[in-house]
Amino acid sequence: MADKIIQIADSFWNIRGSFKLGGLVDIGTQSSLVRLKSGNFVMLDSYTFDDKVRAEVMKLTDNGAKLEAILNLHPFHTIHVKNMAEIFPNAKLYGTARHINKAPTLNWESIHTDSMDMYELYKDDFIFSVPKGVELIPEDEKLHFSSVLVIHKETRTLHVDDTLTWLDLPLVGGLSFHPTLSKVLEEREGAADEFQRWANELIEQCQNVDHLCTAHGKTLKMESKDDLAIAVHIKQALDRVQKTLDKHRKKHG
Repeated sequence: MADKIIQIADSFWNIRGSFKLGGLVDIGTQSSLVRLKSGNFVMLDSYTFDDKVRAEVMKLTDNGAKLEAILNLHPFHTIHVKNMAEIFPNAKLYGTARHINKAPTLNWESIHTDSMDMYELYKDDFIFSVPKGVELIPEDEKLHFSSVLVIHKETRTLHVDDTLTWLDLPLVGGLSFHPTLSKVLEEREGAADEFQRWANELIEQCQNVDHLCTAHGKTLKMESKDDLAIAVHIKQALDRVQKTLDKHRKKHG
C-alpha cells in the first residue's frame, strides 16, 4: 500500500500509510494533519511517511515550523513515535502513559492525550472522547480496542484508530466497533452501561460530523444528502454489539 495524503477538507489532511500484520496482510494505518484556528498545525498520531508525502507535509507546515504538536492517540500505535519526533523536533509531543513508557527518552509533555487537561488545551478546535467502561491500556497487549477519538470542529471530521474500523466486505462490511470489545469491557457491574452511554454520547457529538478517518479501513466522506450520516453508521455499529453488552450485563450486572 503506497503512502498518500488525502485532503478531507480545507484544514484537514488524512495520511494513509502501510501496516502489515505478520509482515503479510496490509491493513493500513493513518495520521492526520490539521490546521488550527490559530494557523498552526497539529498531527494526530505518528507515521513515518514516504518522501512524497513528507514533502507535501513540509510544504503545508512551512518546513515543519508551524507544526506545534503531535498528539499520539492510540496507546498501542507506538512504532512511528520516535521517527515523528525526529522529523519534527520542535513540535510538542503528547501521548498516553504507554507511549511515554515505550519511548521514555523523548521530550514528552506532562499532559496525557486521554486527560481533561488535553481537552481544555485544544477545546477551541477539537472534541476529545475516550471510551468508558473499557480498559484504555489492558495488560494483554493484543487488545487494541481503546483509543482517544478526536472530532475536528471546523471540518466536521472524526479521526479514530482501532475503536471503530471500516471493512469493505459484502454483507458484513461497514463501520464496526473493534472485535475485542468483549475482552476489554471491565469486569464489574455497570461497565456495559457505561460503554453504552459513552457510545450514545459519541453518536450525539457526531450529528454534525461529515467525514470519518479510520486507521484500519478508509476515509469516509458525505458527498451528498443521500449518503448515510456518520452518526447513523456509528449507531448501526452500536446496534451490532448489543449482544456482547447484554452478555456482559448478565454476568456482571
